[in-house]
Amino acid sequence: MRKPLLFLLMFAACSASAGVQADLRESGKLYQEQKYGQALAKYNEILRYSPQNEEASFGAGAAAYSLKDYGTAEAAFKQAVRQEGKLQQDALFNLGNAYYRAGDKQQAQEIYRQAILKNPNDKEAVHNLQLILEEQQNQNDQNNQNNQNQNQNSSNQSGGGNNNDQNSSADQQQNSAQDKENKDAAQRIMQMARENEYKKPQAAGAAQDDTVEKDW
Repeated sequence: MRKPLLFLLMFAACSASAGVQADLRESGKLYQEQKYGQALAKYNEILRYSPQNEEASFGAGAAAYSLKDYGTAEAAFKQAVRQEGKLQQDALFNLGNAYYRAGDKQQAQEIYRQAILKNPNDKEAVHNLQLILEEQQNQNDQNNQNNQNQNQNSSNQSGGGNNNDQNSSADQQQNSAQDKENKDAAQRIMQMARENEYKKPQAAGAAQDDTVEKDW
């Protein structure tokens, strides 16, 4: 009596797996046709009956990202990362992109670092992390210049009071230490890029902010 039951259970499992694969193919086709809303809906449908499906989570993230729904993309890519499967490193990279596009560059920086730890040869992650570090350095340089200009103006107006001079000196020391830390980090990332012989892609239609995005 058990053998037929076991056979039926195995047949049901195979049928379910075949159904998931068929739905994944359909979702992928919708995505390739740039029907991102329909693709996202289909991926979410798969996740309702197969919540641990890594490909569906990854695909949902890709579709949401293409719709510029970065909050939904972040949630989907996080789910793909948690599966710890073959797509984990790519999901980390894409999660970093979603954070970057949403304006959370600090979190993007941390996620890119995780992606690089998973795969030190991930040239796109190295490139994007380098961009963030350079942006931070440029911003710090600009802030320092503005502070120096303000301090100079204050000194000219007040005759150079001691308290202002002390505050200015403390601020400059703090900024100098931060600058050194950022420069050291940027140099390490640039060295990684050189070791990987990375050249920035010149793909048509590339984003103006120069971040790199992998093909889904």
